[in-house]
Amino acid sequence: MKISSILLIVNTLLLIVIWAFTGMKYAGLPDSIPTHFNFQGNVDGEAGKAAIWAVPCIATFISVLFAGLSREPNSTLLNVPKSFRNKKTLELYLYSIQFPVMLLFLDIVIESIRIAEGKQAKLSELVFFIVGLLFAVIGVGLVKSIQEGIRNKANH
Repeated sequence: MKISSILLIVNTLLLIVIWAFTGMKYAGLPDSIPTHFNFQGNVDGEAGKAAIWAVPCIATFISVLFAGLSREPNSTLLNVPKSFRNKKTLELYLYSIQFPVMLLFLDIVIESIRIAEGKQAKLSELVFFIVGLLFAVIGVGLVKSIQEGIRNKANH
């Protein structure tokens, strides 16, 4: 099985868990839940409990968007190196980016609900590790793009 296929399955499972966990916890949430956090992980914004559904909706939108973009390597919506503009490489890159995004959304949902339930005081440091992973994956694409640009410039 291709790595991109495994990533797609894992990302889809994470999306399902995001929806399921939110659905299971929703009825027991207080009327006000944390919706925004500062860099120290402290709550600095709240909203009605229905706002918790924004995260699964955004995660679903990103999943659908990435699945669609992976089918069209020459899409004008993509800013990727030319070497990524084939279905196999593009799927791997997009699903690799999607993985930490889904992890981040899952963590935010879990920790927001735990804070709302009074089981946790603030966001954990895990958020920063996940964001670091996301930047690392995006950084690989940027490095490849820069290298490709330098090679193209040298050849002309």
